[in-house]
Amino acid sequence: MQLRRTSARGWGPWTPATITLGSLPDGVVNWHAEDPVAVGLPAIRGPITATFTEIDDVWLRPVRFRTEAFWGMDAEIVVLRSERATSELALAPDLTGPLLDRLAEQLGLADDDA
Repeated sequence: MQLRRTSARGWGPWTPATITLGSLPDGVVNWHAEDPVAVGLPAIRGPITATFTEIDDVWLRPVRFRTEAFWGMDAEIVVLRSERATSELALAPDLTGPLLDRLAEQLGLADDDA
């Protein structure tokens, strides 16, 4: 999977990362990257594991730019927005929908009427 985050300088580069989903219904969702500078955390040395916290919304957006993963395919990117940062996750198209549903449920953003 590829992850990119906003920082004070704008969007960081797409960076290889791993997502770990805790147990349902409300386990934590962690992300791990080997390069903290690439994900906008230059004060940290070595690999970083962090928890998505205070996520206000999660949705899908289409792949729009040639530099994005899966350019030229009918694919979407998972977007997680919080007050402090926005993160995007690019993964295989067949995993995007299931990840969105799981994140929405686990982060308390699922539509209870669905």
